[in-house]
Amino acid sequence: MFYNILDWLYNTSYAEMMRDSLWGYPIGETVHLFGITLLFGSILLADLRFIGIARHIPAGALSGGYLLRATWIGFALIVLSGLSLFAAYAIDTINSPIFIAKIALIAVAGVNMLFFTFRVSNGMHLWDRDVTPPTAARISAALSIALWTLTIFAGRLIAYPEIFETAS
Repeated sequence: MFYNILDWLYNTSYAEMMRDSLWGYPIGETVHLFGITLLFGSILLADLRFIGIARHIPAGALSGGYLLRATWIGFALIVLSGLSLFAAYAIDTINSPIFIAKIALIAVAGVNMLFFTFRVSNGMHLWDRDVTPPTAARISAALSIALWTLTIFAGRLIAYPEIFETAS
C-alpha cells in the first residue's frame, strides 16, 4: 500500500516535471537550500546565545520577532521544496538509509525543540544581558546545533548514493 502511494506520487505530472524539466529540480534544490539557510541560520543564532555566546543579547529577544519569523519561513520553504524533491524520486529516496537517517535526525531535533520550548524556556525573559542560561538550555542548544548540522550533512549525502554502494 505504502509503495503504491509512492509509485502514484512518482508518476504525477508534478513529479515528472521536477524530474524531467531543465529547471524544475535545480529550482527545488535552490529553494530548499535557501530554506535551510533561513532555518539553520536563525536557529544557530539563538542556540549560540543559549549556549552562552553573545550574552549581551537578551535571550528573551530571540523568542519572537524577525528571528522566529525567519525560522518559520525557512521551515515552510524546506517542507514545500523537500516534498517536491522527494516526489521526483520517491521510491529511490525512501529506500535510502541516509534519507531515513535524515528524517530520524529531524524527528529528534523536533523533540529537542519541544523539550526546550515546554520545559527549558520558561523564564527565558530572566536570561537577560550577561546572564548564562541554565545548564538544560545550554545542553539543548548544543544538541540542536549538532542535530541540525548532521541533518544538513545527511541531506547532502542523499545526492551521492554511490558512496555507500562502494563502501559495502
